[in-house]
Amino acid sequence: MKRSDERFERLFNELRESREESNRRFEAMERRFDNLEDWVGIVVGGFQRRAGRKLEGMIDPKGREYEIDLYITDGESLIFEIKSYAEEEDVERFNDKAELAKKKLNLKSAKKAIITLEKHPSFVRFCEQMGIEVG
Repeated sequence: MKRSDERFERLFNELRESREESNRRFEAMERRFDNLEDWVGIVVGGFQRRAGRKLEGMIDPKGREYEIDLYITDGESLIFEIKSYAEEEDVERFNDKAELAKKKLNLKSAKKAIITLEKHPSFVRFCEQMGIEVG
């Protein structure tokens, strides 16, 4: 009986050590992921700030901040805006920002899109006239 107790104890200890090692590896991986997430946030945030500063004051008064949403993959780029409801003035302002971004960020073939819940036919026609896709 004593011999089986020793084997059980040894197996139990090996299992516990293995579990502790797995926990340490998981925690290390979690820290690396957090660091990577922080790094990506800093890089992307920095790009957004630099792009925003370059565009600042070129459309409206200096000091106003602008946000441009970009999706870039495999040489294709999309400049987009998401709005629950958009009017023609919103489309014009978006188009101004998008055209300026295309020029300043050298995105020659970038597509423009507005994603909205309200898609009245006259709104869609207005967007099409400006080369803006509606989704």
